[in-house]
Amino acid sequence: MMKKVSFVFLLAILIVSVLTPIKLANAQGNDGRTFVPLKISSEKFVPLADEELEEIRKNDEYTVELTYDQAVERTSEITGDSIKDIKKENPNTCTKDVKKVGIGARTLGQATATATATCTWTETSTTHTVKSHKAKLIVIVRACRDGSFGWIEKSKKPMLQEFKASSKSFKGTVKVDLESSGYFYVANGNFYNNTSVSHSGTTGSNTVFTATYTVTSTSDHYGALYTGVKWKQVTN
Repeated sequence: MMKKVSFVFLLAILIVSVLTPIKLANAQGNDGRTFVPLKISSEKFVPLADEELEEIRKNDEYTVELTYDQAVERTSEITGDSIKDIKKENPNTCTKDVKKVGIGARTLGQATATATATCTWTETSTTHTVKSHKAKLIVIVRACRDGSFGWIEKSKKPMLQEFKASSKSFKGTVKVDLESSGYFYVANGNFYNNTSVSHSGTTGSNTVFTATYTVTSTSDHYGALYTGVKWKQVTN
């Protein structure tokens, strides 16, 4: 009888030890938002130097945190728009630690604390191959963190959602649907040689934003691209 009781007791301990991390990983704030760990090496954001960013951007796939100024400069580099115009369209409304609006306190496991958050910008790169051409889709979203927990500002329009300039120009749309830990996206259009691309505008509200691109000439068609609905993880 004692052996049976001991076995049941040990089994109960094992079940609790397995389930506890799962509960902690899925802890939610008072507003229902799920908090997920950021892919970061420390709990404090330390901006990377330009040389470090340059090395990271040589990869086809990456995710990297940026300061506001770094995000603006990267957007200007890819779009050709002026720093002044980009800042006007994307004002810096989070320059220091701020309280998370609508959250106040959060519960993670058994601990409850009033939280502050640091908001930065996160650049992601995803590469799609069209024939022999590698089309690199760059998306820059606003993301916040509280220690090792992070989330995307879902209602904030991405600063950038565009294919990086290359020998091929993209005409079509890039649609992004933001979630707390990443985003769904669909790119649909065509690539052309010997032409230039322009951004016609980005429309949307809440969490869904669609950027439209046109080209000056469609006489030299290279290839079509339809990604279907894809998922890009930003935090984990």
